[in-house]
Amino acid sequence: MVSTPLLPASAEAAPIPTSEIALTGHMAAVGDAGDWLATWLEPREASAELVFAMRLCLEEALANIVMHGGLEPEGAIVASLAEEAGGVILRISDEGRPFDPVTAELPHDQEIGGNGLILIRRYASVMSYRREGGRNHLTLSFSRLAETPAPGR
Repeated sequence: MVSTPLLPASAEAAPIPTSEIALTGHMAAVGDAGDWLATWLEPREASAELVFAMRLCLEEALANIVMHGGLEPEGAIVASLAEEAGGVILRISDEGRPFDPVTAELPHDQEIGGNGLILIRRYASVMSYRREGGRNHLTLSFSRLAETPAPGR
């Protein structure tokens, strides 16, 4: 397995979001966010592999927030997308309990479920986290230039 480069929050660049979506803490919001992402990527001629990788990471992160973050059902989650040279940045911010997916221990021997962090770390080129203003801030970078790894790589 190839490890995902993990950067401290201080190394994080701040591209200007070109699209943002506010979501509730309901599971229905996960699919809505996936559709939003796919719609945003379409005119940018993103490869099918990039769309798959980004949508998977977004939906896994949001499902984890909704199921484990301790949000009220109407708790605020915000996702944004921005382009940068050679890639795309996905940021997710939520009001849930503090949780750092960069340093969190990965689950072992899971048959079903519990693999969201593994998938996010596999598909994101760079991953960073910070807790600020009572919110979790997760940033995932995806390269347009590098081949997206296949599952199990």
